[in-house]
Amino acid sequence: MQRLMIPNAIIAGLIVLICSYGFGIMTVSAAQLETVVYHLLTGIFILIGLKAPRPEGRAILTTTMMISLGYALLALVGCLFTLGWVGALFPNFFPSFSMLPLLGFGFDHVTAAMVGWQWEQAGFAGGSHAGFSFGVMGLLWAYLGGVLLVLWNRLRQGEKGMHPRPEAREGIISREKEKEAGAFITTAPEALESLALHLALVGLLYLLVFSFMSQLSAWLGRFGEAGELLGEVLWSYNFLFGLVLGKLGRIIIDWLGVGHLFDSATMKRISGAMVDYMIAAAIAAIPLLIYADYWPEVVILSLISGAAVVLFLHFASRRMYRRHHLARNAAAFGYLTGTIASGLALLRMVDPELDTPVAEELAWAGGLSLLVGFPLFLLMNYPLYGFAAGMPLRYLAITAAACAVYGILIFLAWFLLNRFAGIKGKEAQAGAGR
Repeated sequence: MQRLMIPNAIIAGLIVLICSYGFGIMTVSAAQLETVVYHLLTGIFILIGLKAPRPEGRAILTTTMMISLGYALLALVGCLFTLGWVGALFPNFFPSFSMLPLLGFGFDHVTAAMVGWQWEQAGFAGGSHAGFSFGVMGLLWAYLGGVLLVLWNRLRQGEKGMHPRPEAREGIISREKEKEAGAFITTAPEALESLALHLALVGLLYLLVFSFMSQLSAWLGRFGEAGELLGEVLWSYNFLFGLVLGKLGRIIIDWLGVGHLFDSATMKRISGAMVDYMIAAAIAAIPLLIYADYWPEVVILSLISGAAVVLFLHFASRRMYRRHHLARNAAAFGYLTGTIASGLALLRMVDPELDTPVAEELAWAGGLSLLVGFPLFLLMNYPLYGFAAGMPLRYLAITAAACAVYGILIFLAWFLLNRFAGIKGKEAQAGAGR
């Protein structure tokens, strides 16, 4: 497995998962592991924000478009599948099943189960179980399918893609080889350990993020159930607020003239350790549970949805991006089938040090895609109206057409904005030449 350059954090998570579910010799609460992942993700993006600004606006725009198109594709695939299922086999099949790929793959098993439970009140028997199962299938696609996807792309690159450095094959640096410096000491040890100072900075920014999110969710709660639901959704994007606070922290540090106290190499080592533990905990927390409710439909549609995302990203990434094709493809695939944690896990296989701007682009695009994809959320209950009106096929067809139109409009908007930015860039270069 090391020769395939699968990070040891992924192997560690699989060991815990197998020991917990397969043999029952390790009892680690999935809820506790998910809490670990949640907090480490925020810390990781705080550290990413503390680095010098790197991402390109056009790359963030493109990643936002890719994720939004992925959402539309998942909704479209779900509608077409359910349309055929209802029309050809089971006329009484609940049409809101069509939106579960979007919820389970595009978000997570908790969100899909929660929305499925709400649909149960309208007649979708076992909706929460179906949503939960879709989320689990999405995580399996993200980690197992994603690892295979990265390995396949490496095999296409040949030996260079498999082993970019000789020591990567063994996973350790030999005794004879000269070691690289990992960090620099910026404070006198008699006064304060340098690593403690860096950890304190991350902890301070995390407390500010947590306080801000608490106040924001409490304020939104004053607006009733809709405000409370929005507050819960925003908690899921805690990592994005961590990124913003990290960038603000970097601005203040530079303004105060104390940037020399915070070593970038030390912060890279801290973020690297956090990423490893986050990946191991995220994989170990995968709930290997598929409910019997709708299991044939869940398995078939999840296989179709995962294959559709693979094909979409395979043909789109090289045409939409200029650089870092494999890194951006892996990160987007992990995000569209699982969560941002799975996106980082796959990115770690391609970019071990997170030196590329892909991680930060993914965080910004994840938040922006929530806004761009808002029309899809409005469409989410439209098949339910068809069930209530006794015309499920018509409403499913309308929803599928609306998802397709949305995807086309998103692509056209991206194309025009990208073309406009390219024209402005050429004019700027021509002006500089003159």
